[in-house]
Amino acid sequence: MNLPKERTFKGPAIIWKRVAAFVTDILIINFILFFPFRRIITNMLPRFGSYSEAYEFFISNPGYSNKLMVVSLTMAIFAILYFTILEYKLQQTPGKMLFNISVISETKKLRLWQCISRSLFLIPMFPFILLWIVDPLFMIFTKTNQRLSEILSKTRTIETYVIG
Repeated sequence: MNLPKERTFKGPAIIWKRVAAFVTDILIINFILFFPFRRIITNMLPRFGSYSEAYEFFISNPGYSNKLMVVSLTMAIFAILYFTILEYKLQQTPGKMLFNISVISETKKLRLWQCISRSLFLIPMFPFILLWIVDPLFMIFTKTNQRLSEILSKTRTIETYVIG
């Protein structure tokens, strides 16, 4: 039986799918990668009744701030590795797989540096923290729904659309 081939084209992924895939990946990272760090942070810090108590504690105990920064950076490195390795090897993370979207390079082949640079917004330090606001805004205001980090890394998040 000769059925006609399905006609498809690759285009920018819909924003809601990208957001849902990212939330899914963050939940996976939270449960699998960050879970061991909860105990470390809980044991390291006292309970605070208010923001001002926490502020006073960190001002008077700078060693705790440094320890918390090391833990935060370690967690960020694990999150960056999650996105980098999966996108480099599979062009998808589990969240992207669930919503049938993937990452491609605007050059011939997806490179490791491209995957790393796409994920630098996860570093919880200045100036990378600015990307938490700037990156999504670029996605909303560009025709191809690209984040700033995608434009800089020459990558795109795409979806395969079926015609007819």
